[in-house]
Amino acid sequence: MAKERMTVGQFLKSYWKDCINNIKHPLNLLPTVLLSVVWIVLGWMAAKAKLALPLKVVSFLTFTEGGLFGGVIGAVGGIVGKVVVAAFVNAALLPLFHGKMPFSGVGNSFGQMASSMRLNSTGALRPLFYGLGVALLLYSFMNVTQSGQNAMVGIVAVVMLLQNIGNRGGFLWGFLFSMANSVTGGRTPDYATVTRVLMGMTLGFTLAAGLSLSGLHWCFWLAWPMLLLGFLLGLFGKKKPTPPPIPVPASR
Repeated sequence: MAKERMTVGQFLKSYWKDCINNIKHPLNLLPTVLLSVVWIVLGWMAAKAKLALPLKVVSFLTFTEGGLFGGVIGAVGGIVGKVVVAAFVNAALLPLFHGKMPFSGVGNSFGQMASSMRLNSTGALRPLFYGLGVALLLYSFMNVTQSGQNAMVGIVAVVMLLQNIGNRGGFLWGFLFSMANSVTGGRTPDYATVTRVLMGMTLGFTLAAGLSLSGLHWCFWLAWPMLLLGFLLGLFGKKKPTPPPIPVPASR
């Protein structure tokens, strides 16, 4: 509850501190180190010649070719995508080191999403479309070429978002709550609104990965209508006040 009342700056400072504390334990670095070795070796091999099918599959699963194409923007986006994939690998492996199951909150996410979809106005759809549009833009940045070979970054984003929704925790959950806390002046943010944003992002990354695997490069262009629709729903879909009940005359 204390983290939910943080400002964006306070949350990022706290999150960075937690990351530094994790780095101090060598075992926590093992998945990232192994993944980095795979990226270096397969990246070098991909630059020299076409990869054989088994290595191509490994390259797909590890997002090895992310950032290798698309110029400077593609390189920066690929680095961000690799951070997302590394976070996913750590979330999958580190719990096993401590005798826990990975992605424990994914199963709970569907119940959270179902309860958050009880809409009382068209404006309640606004965070859903905002999340969808933002996810399509983020995917377009992390996979500039929008190639199917690099679609894994969208798939891992979906799994991590489901975990965030199910556990009501994680980086994106905390970041959105801190943003809402800053905007609302310290009032406790609405769980349903934050969940709808993350739901929209989940749908957006699912759509983005599906489009890339289908060979369609539409993500960047689809993002803008989604954001515009979210804006219009917020502008014209405000909840109308409920009129007071008409008094019924007492029977004689």
